[in-house]
Amino acid sequence: MSTGRCSRSCHINRFRRQALARAGRITRSVSATRWLATLAGRRGEKLSSRLGEGAGQVKLLAHMLYDWATGRYPNLPGSTLLSITGALVYFMMPLDAIPDPILALGLLDDLALLSRVWKQCQNDIGNYKAWREQQVGDPGGE
Repeated sequence: MSTGRCSRSCHINRFRRQALARAGRITRSVSATRWLATLAGRRGEKLSSRLGEGAGQVKLLAHMLYDWATGRYPNLPGSTLLSITGALVYFMMPLDAIPDPILALGLLDDLALLSRVWKQCQNDIGNYKAWREQQVGDPGGE
């Protein structure tokens, strides 16, 4: 019998599930994927003082997604594509496990998820950074 109560992890998982479901829909549309990548990159730049090194990670993941969507970088495995897209969707959600307007803590859950995805996709991110360096002479930052 359910008590109707849900732990904090249940709420976090619910938001992550929502982000992954949206990611699946977004990646089926080139224009939606480019739109998400562009907005996430802008938001990462805008919040760079609050995100610290996470801002560079957000921007690189946004570039990676944008390059995939435009066909410039087709070498992205499906699992990495969904992980990155889901993380950026979550980053863009203002009301998630810890709502972003809460100044001191609002981006903490976003950074935790981005860090997890960064570690999980490290090999693919490294491959992308090497490709990007060859293409534009830009390591993509971090």
